Amino acid sequence: MKKLLFSAVVAIPALVGLTYLAYAPQAEAAPPPYYCEWDYYSDSTYAEYVGWKVLTCSGRTYRSGTETPYSIQVVCSPCNQ
Repeated sequence: MKKLLFSAVVAIPALVGLTYLAYAPQAEAAPPPYYCEWDYYSDSTYAEYVGWKVLTCSGRTYRSGTETPYSIQVVCSPCNQ
């Protein structure tokens, strides 16, 4: 009985440790190396402006209005690093 108890006391932490070591958290993506802005329009005529989006050097995205498939990239420049 002591042998079985000793085996369980040793085996359980070992299994937990191996499981922890086998788990690899997903790597986070690095911030983009560019600052970019887009303007969005209601249709393919690009006559009615409906929104904008900005991707900053810190990786944050800001939006206002409506994103549509009809966009114009206003600016996209490298970030200072």
